Amino acid sequence: MKAFQQHIEKVIQATTHALDLAGYDGVWIYSGHPVNHFLDDMAPAHAINPHFKWWVPVPHVTSSVLHFQPGKKPTVYLHQPADFWHKIVDNSQGDWAAEFDVKVIGHYQDLPDYKQWKNHAWIGSPELHPLAPEDTNPKALLDALHFARIKKTEYELSCLKEANRLAMLGHKAAEQAFRSGASEFEIHMAYLQACEHNEHEMPYGNIVALNENGAVLHYQYQSQERIASGDLKSFLIDAGANHNGYASDITRTYSFQQDAFADMIAMMDVKQQQLCQKAVAGQDYTALHLEAHLAISEVLHEFGVFKCSAADAVSQGLSRTFFPHGLGHYLGLQVHDVSGHVVDEKGTPKPPPTEHPFLRLTDTLRENAVVTIEPGLYFIPMLMQEIAGHKDINWDKVAEFQPYGGIRIEDNIVAKQGGIVNLTR
Repeated sequence: MKAFQQHIEKVIQATTHALDLAGYDGVWIYSGHPVNHFLDDMAPAHAINPHFKWWVPVPHVTSSVLHFQPGKKPTVYLHQPADFWHKIVDNSQGDWAAEFDVKVIGHYQDLPDYKQWKNHAWIGSPELHPLAPEDTNPKALLDALHFARIKKTEYELSCLKEANRLAMLGHKAAEQAFRSGASEFEIHMAYLQACEHNEHEMPYGNIVALNENGAVLHYQYQSQERIASGDLKSFLIDAGANHNGYASDITRTYSFQQDAFADMIAMMDVKQQQLCQKAVAGQDYTALHLEAHLAISEVLHEFGVFKCSAADAVSQGLSRTFFPHGLGHYLGLQVHDVSGHVVDEKGTPKPPPTEHPFLRLTDTLRENAVVTIEPGLYFIPMLMQEIAGHKDINWDKVAEFQPYGGIRIEDNIVAKQGGIVNLTR
């Protein structure tokens, strides 16, 4: 638990500094709680407040509160309800609890009177905000805390490494299921079983896409219909795993046959690995995103889709048709982790370029930041229509590759001084 102790020391230092910047003497951090569907008595799966998870590595607790005042041991009011409807797990005995004053709460009325403590802030979901609006999720405090979360501790990196290990078990099982002719649903279930997660434990909904469905960037279905082997062309899977509240986010693409699309995937993999190697501390991420456009254009030129040079395709904006999203994002307690569009703890914005509005990360990479590198290449019918008839596009090649959907390859990278750590490979 030494790594976790050091992690908590870092969180205490960062939170103390953030409170000083924002002018507060203390903070309440609420885990959140499930909220029922409209006109129903059941709620969706609960997503815990990431600020609470930063402190407490128990990602499934609800209705719990952390209280922190600089110079004092943090207190966790851990809600373990007196409830005969559900199995109540005693989370108060974990090794993590030694770093806190843990008070087990069985009823809501046992929670503290938050207003007794003066000059405090509240961080949490809008369903419960007992303090004044100006002290609820104050921007200055959140900006400083979010910026501090960019650089991961050794404990956090170990959690992200384990989340990658678990996810890759799922990815290997998913590829095997695809090769055997399984449906999207069957592939999805093989993934869950291999990484030993249920649906509610996944960091995001799995993207399990066969054939042309790979051209839908956030494809949200899992068809139960098997595709005949003669019609099966490609498989794109974007899926991660969770460990102690930290997420992995990995994408792989496969061709069913050893054909031109398989060769295209292989070339994309080489380009993706080259981009990964450049994600070092000090790298401007926007510039790396622009390099990805050139790399993808080189692939499209090599396979005859672009008649013009790769550089000309980028300058004309053609590459954006085939690569319409950003190169990647921060990763951690959230899949799309915070502070992607700021450059300092004051929240000074650095928006994405006008031509690349979907780029989720624009900052210069900092040591121990974890980012995704996920270049993509797609044959999206709607976007193809927007440039229909363009003289520099070989439309016969577009027709050849369109049934395959597209390619995305994604790894999770730790930025280091002069190098990287690839958590996925």
